[in-house]
Amino acid sequence: MTNRERRHNRAKANTKKMLIGGAVLAFLLVVFVIITLNIHITVTPVGGTEPLELVYGKDIYVEEGAVASGNGDRLEVETSGSVDVTKLGTYKITYTARYLWVSKSVTREVKVVDKTAPVITLKTDPNYFPVPGETYQEEGYTATDDYDGDLTTQVQMWLEGDVIHYTVSDSSGNVTTVARDILRKDMNAPVITLKGEASITIDAGTSYDEPGFTAVDDRDGDITNQVEITGAVNIYRAGTYVLTYTATDRFGNVATASRIVNVKAIQQPPVNHPDGKVIYLTFDDGPSSLTMELVEILNKYNAKATFFVTNSGYNMKAIFNAIVDGGHGLGIHTKTHIYNEIYASEEAFFNDLYGMQKIIKDCTGVTTTLMRFPGGSSNTISRFNPGIMTRLTQAVQDQGFQYFDWHLDSQDSDPSKFTGTDEEKTAKVAANVIEGISGRQQVVILQHDIFDYSVDAVEQILIWGIQNGYSFQALTPNSPVCHHTVRN
Repeated sequence: MTNRERRHNRAKANTKKMLIGGAVLAFLLVVFVIITLNIHITVTPVGGTEPLELVYGKDIYVEEGAVASGNGDRLEVETSGSVDVTKLGTYKITYTARYLWVSKSVTREVKVVDKTAPVITLKTDPNYFPVPGETYQEEGYTATDDYDGDLTTQVQMWLEGDVIHYTVSDSSGNVTTVARDILRKDMNAPVITLKGEASITIDAGTSYDEPGFTAVDDRDGDITNQVEITGAVNIYRAGTYVLTYTATDRFGNVATASRIVNVKAIQQPPVNHPDGKVIYLTFDDGPSSLTMELVEILNKYNAKATFFVTNSGYNMKAIFNAIVDGGHGLGIHTKTHIYNEIYASEEAFFNDLYGMQKIIKDCTGVTTTLMRFPGGSSNTISRFNPGIMTRLTQAVQDQGFQYFDWHLDSQDSDPSKFTGTDEEKTAKVAANVIEGISGRQQVVILQHDIFDYSVDAVEQILIWGIQNGYSFQALTPNSPVCHHTVRN
């Protein structure tokens, strides 16, 4: 074989090898493509792929990652990128997963934005108030933003009448606008308007109800709740009382108004002086289990007496009505008979007095104005409240009550003076009364229908009085008054 033939054969063999090698490569490439086309990778960011917006200064970024799978197998995910919530901007977080030689990436977009508007702070001088017509001198202001910092120099201003507007924008376009009302010196005082009459008259003992008022200032508006009232109305005492209403605006302008309240004394009925000799038997502190017996004794002799009653709770309705039906006097003594409560104040006293008056009316239908002070008007036990008896003795009369003390005390309430048998005690009370009358024309006698020996003495007193030309009468608002010297 010649060299030429040998070369030809070698070339032919090489060509055959190349054809075979190309076919193998082509086959492998086809296999690679087929496998690649059948690889399916999914990458899903936790929370989805929508852009995430974080507000500067409020929100934080928490990386939640992503989940991935390749042809059904769970894959590891690589995360790249970061978010700086202290700087505004758009950040991208990339999540990548690989299966064999195939990889897939998904990007999440995170925006850090500023949605907080700047803050404009107006400075004020509490002592600066331009007078009307004077040019306003700016008191100062600052503007700060939580991201941009000090924006004071970027504030823009404009004037509308007596209102200055201030506005500023931050780098994110957030806008703040505030207004300052120019407070000019106010030369006008507020106006107080009284509701109701400027002069009011009420009866002593009735309540005073304030009709009301308003106060309006041309700068401050409604300042009714700032009105101060000086003066007071003593509803228990007749007199003329002045209430002064004062309103002051923020500029120190003062307005006042006055209302006069006349507390009118209830006219006392005229006094009828009885003819002849009269004994006024009076009994305090009942009713008791003895009172009905006493009424029967009085009725037996057609004698009248007066009962100054308390809220004893003992058969009051029946006894009070028996007293009234018998033509006897029914007066108020006290509801509680507790001195340190009754005389604590005028208000406390009249609560007690009117309280007992109501009890009597509820029982009998009668509104009595007869009364006797606990301890009498001359008592000294009330001195813990200096001067209260001086005030009360006038106040009760102003309110239409008539109080009665006594000329003669039977002394039945002093146990130390009554010893011995019941008959001896009874005789002692009767003797005290009879000896004490001593030829008086009219005499008011104090007894207590809570002591049996005092009640038993009444019949002896009645017999002696009738034999000696006395009549026994009940006290009425027209009876001659019997008042002690007030000692407090």
